[in-house]
Amino acid sequence: MKFFWTLLTGTILFTSCKTGSSTPPPIGSGYRDLKGYFQDELNGLEQQKPGLFKTVSLNTKHDSVTIAAPDSLQLHNMLAPFMDVDLHKPSLQGAYDTILLADQFTGKRSLMYKAKDDATLPQEIILELDNAQHITAVQLNRHVRNLVYEYEQNLEYQHNHHIRITTRQHIAFLPEKELDVKIAMMHL
Repeated sequence: MKFFWTLLTGTILFTSCKTGSSTPPPIGSGYRDLKGYFQDELNGLEQQKPGLFKTVSLNTKHDSVTIAAPDSLQLHNMLAPFMDVDLHKPSLQGAYDTILLADQFTGKRSLMYKAKDDATLPQEIILELDNAQHITAVQLNRHVRNLVYEYEQNLEYQHNHHIRITTRQHIAFLPEKELDVKIAMMHL
């Protein structure tokens, strides 16, 4: 009986985890148009005009502001770091391995793009998909490290909820700086 449960659990885990090949899948099967997704998000936010609560922290100093009716430029600047990512560039063909983790019970999936080379930016992209395969959250991670300079940036977007951008920079012989920007969307 114990062998049966072990075999069943192993089979479920094995079928729910799928690693991608070294070549990117065709556009319809795995690679998502992130640039188009964030353009659609921007268009939707421009129509909804949600209130924004923005908190900025630089090392130990904090400041926050509420924006009742953001204009188009504010919304565009808020999503600009995400819109720079374009997985369909010819220069990125074959640059990422894809990993798909599926929840067999709910239908939700996590799709991860992991750069094969540290020079490819961003090095990691994680998409959370609902059971209808629509993107609900995006996370981007990039880092640059050498003997003199270290830079890390983590970007997180959750559909109609929040944005968080954390940037850490350290230059040799200078104090480290960390900038944390949080933006909560308030829908009325």
